Parts: sequence; structure tokens; C-alpha cells
Amino acid sequence: MSEWCKDMYERSRTVVKCAVGQTEEFKVEVGLHQGSALSPFLFAIVMHQLSEEVRQESPWTMMLADDIVICSESREQVEENLERWRFALERKRNESQS
Repeated sequence: MSEWCKDMYERSRTVVKCAVGQTEEFKVEVGLHQGSALSPFLFAIVMHQLSEEVRQESPWTMMLADDIVICSESREQVEENLERWRFALERKRNESQS
């Protein structure tokens, strides 16, 4: 399945429509396809893997569609947990690019 997903995203191109027309076609280099039935599934897979590494640090974490809620006892703890998520995401992004 990973090769199939990789092939689907490898040569992605899109346009942006607005009130005055649309842009020239351009390559999509990051992110998930907007409106794709597969996008929420791919997001959930990645977030589940990351949450296994990060979640133990906060009292609870809720994920729904493409949103994440992180709760802790104080604002400082929330910010620390957010930084852990950010670090984990950056690490995974760097691993996938090498």
C-alpha cells in the first residue's frame, strides 16, 4: 500500500480557483490531497504513530479527522506537549526525506 500511496502523491499537480479565475498548474510538494477520501486515513495513520511517542506526556489527547486536542494541567505543560509534537513531526518529516 505504501508504494501505491507514494505513486499517487509523487507527481501531484493542482490549481487554485478564486473569484478572478485560477492559477497556473503547480506541483504539490507537501500535505495531503484536499477532498480526497484517502487523506483522513493517511492523517490518522501518521498521527497514531506520533501519538504513541508523544501522548504519554499529557493527561489526554484527542484526535478527530484532522484536528488534535492536547490537554494538560497548565498552559506551560500544554506548550511543552505542543513542542514535543512539533519536534516529533519534524523528525518524521526529516526521516521521510532522507
